Amino acid sequence: MINSLWNTYNTVRDKLDQQFIRDDFSADTGKSVGELEQWVCEYLKANQKQPRIRIRAKVFSFLIKNARIRVDKFDWFAGHISCGNVLGKIRQRWLQEAEVHIPKSKREGAPAGFPILDLSHTSPGWQNLLKYGICGIRDRAVAASQNAVSAESKEFCNAVATVYEAIRLYILRLAAEAERTEAVRVIDSLNNIAVRPPKSFHEALQLSLIYSQMQEREGEPVRTQGIFDRLYIDYYRHDLETGALTREQAKELIEFYFNKYSSMHGWAGHNICFGGKNTDTSDSCNELTELALEVFEERKSIDPKLSLRVHKNSSDNILKHAARCVAQGTNAIVFANDEVAYPMFLKRGKRLEDLVDFVPVGCYEPAIMGRELCCSMSATINMAKVIEYLFETLDSPTSMDTIVNEYERLLHEVLDETLSRARLWEKCWSEVNPSPVMSGTMDGCFEKGRDISNGGTLYNSSGVMCAGLGTVVDSLAAINYLVFEQKRCSWNELRQILSLDWEGHEALRLFALKRAPKWGNNLSAVDDFAVKTTAFTAEIINRTPNTRGGFFQMGCWSIDHSVNFGQQTGATPDGRKHGTTLSKNAGASIAADTRGVTALLNSVAKLDHTEFPNGSVLDVMLHPSVLSGIDGAELIAKLIRTYFQQGGMFIHFNIFDAEILKKAQLNPEDYRNLQVRVCGWNSRFIDLSPEMQATFIAQAEALV
Repeated sequence: MINSLWNTYNTVRDKLDQQFIRDDFSADTGKSVGELEQWVCEYLKANQKQPRIRIRAKVFSFLIKNARIRVDKFDWFAGHISCGNVLGKIRQRWLQEAEVHIPKSKREGAPAGFPILDLSHTSPGWQNLLKYGICGIRDRAVAASQNAVSAESKEFCNAVATVYEAIRLYILRLAAEAERTEAVRVIDSLNNIAVRPPKSFHEALQLSLIYSQMQEREGEPVRTQGIFDRLYIDYYRHDLETGALTREQAKELIEFYFNKYSSMHGWAGHNICFGGKNTDTSDSCNELTELALEVFEERKSIDPKLSLRVHKNSSDNILKHAARCVAQGTNAIVFANDEVAYPMFLKRGKRLEDLVDFVPVGCYEPAIMGRELCCSMSATINMAKVIEYLFETLDSPTSMDTIVNEYERLLHEVLDETLSRARLWEKCWSEVNPSPVMSGTMDGCFEKGRDISNGGTLYNSSGVMCAGLGTVVDSLAAINYLVFEQKRCSWNELRQILSLDWEGHEALRLFALKRAPKWGNNLSAVDDFAVKTTAFTAEIINRTPNTRGGFFQMGCWSIDHSVNFGQQTGATPDGRKHGTTLSKNAGASIAADTRGVTALLNSVAKLDHTEFPNGSVLDVMLHPSVLSGIDGAELIAKLIRTYFQQGGMFIHFNIFDAEILKKAQLNPEDYRNLQVRVCGWNSRFIDLSPEMQATFIAQAEALV
């Protein structure tokens, strides 16, 4: 590559950040969005009775071959297309047609369970994309079509061939536009990947970005770019050995790649994985891992977010480097425990040889790259809402066993109804969102001759997010403490007090809030409620079949639903008032873990995380003073190792000083780079809502 083109990242970074906001597409590169929509409208009218997968493929093909495009001269990667949200509008229409067949919840108002058709959480087959390239996948589909044994299989293969031929022509269009505009950085790589699989580091990264764009144009967000250091190490080493690239040039390509990826998505919800076990249990981290972490540390950006798979043979240097990023405030990273993930996957019937390709999808939902469609938010459950139902149905219980049993009965009822409705949504998938682009990367889809929307992948699971565990556990512990141990009130009195949102009973509320034992403090009497509740919930969810040849899977996390679920949940016995935030993920309620981080880790590690195949994550907040005067990275690395040795699954961190957060509220322009690990993604603190800011401040104040 021409040396004069290098060392430009810092000078063009602002342009890269804004590249997907610009709308300066030249009219001579294709049709306008309006013209595209007109053609699609006419096509749909004339082809209403055609199979949905054929319609989808034909519309995608037309859009990609005819929409306006742009290539930026300053960028090492091409890929700008203006085709609007045409396919999204079609899907929305088909979704509305399907929705009439889904019954409403039996509970009026805000129910505790929410099923959806989850098209968002996907892990495409990155290995196959790099192995075959665009032409190879097209040719594979053509050959499979000729040997198809059923009409469905032939229809599927033809759809894959159609969309991949369109992608090939799109890449050639980009190459021609690059020639015309003298965007010399990308011409060769585009021309090459249009006719063969990638051979260089640059080509492989370019192909992955174009694929991401194409799948998302089809309608399914790409929620992981795969295991970066394993996928691209051979290309990197080859280029260094042949002199095609230097280490610094490869580093600049990663800088552009990270920027392209983050600006393409516009929000921090997408994941790039590193590390993990090799098939011989050795560590897969390599020199590319270190190089990518350098870029991550230096960019100090909220996106992309990284995940690092850790196991007993993981490199201490790599783990400490990642921990150093966290200690310095560049904390858009989650740590995953291979030693729990492997037995968790094996319990679910996954093949041992496939587990090397474990990736966290989206935030921290486990899946097998290229072989599994995890659909990790097929349903969400507000476990704390069931506490409300408890007080509606139970009258004058005489023991905690009666109360816990009734809570479990009501939760079972919620789960049964929610999963039943989720299965109805799944049955609509092939009519709502057939996905030949993503299916083309999956071996299972070719082996079965079926699209992913019809169970084509090898593993087909449906995730259930269970939120508010800490609030539930604290509520049960508070009932036991207030009603049975301290006898501060009767069950019926507590029911009346909660209906008043604690109004007129502030002394009792503070007693419940400050004196009743809480989850996250390594107290057996409380932690036993958590262990029992999660085991009961997991048993129901994990044994329930979905409609795609797999099972539902429990996840013990909440992301930001801790806020909106809290708004929908009445006062709870732990002293929490109506509408306030629930506990987040698998951790304690805000400021409830008063015995330090070790106690918090010990509590959460008591749960059987192998029973959470949809993931479980612990948020840890540390005050900067904890890291001062010592090696902060070493401390964080030890906390990770300790938690994982005890059986924890995922963990991530915030390093906060409450006073700094308060100053950022008052003078946001002075704190533009202050990052917050919100849930499974990062945000700038100043971009959070006042309610969310207050949540972090309250949590940080408890550290002092």
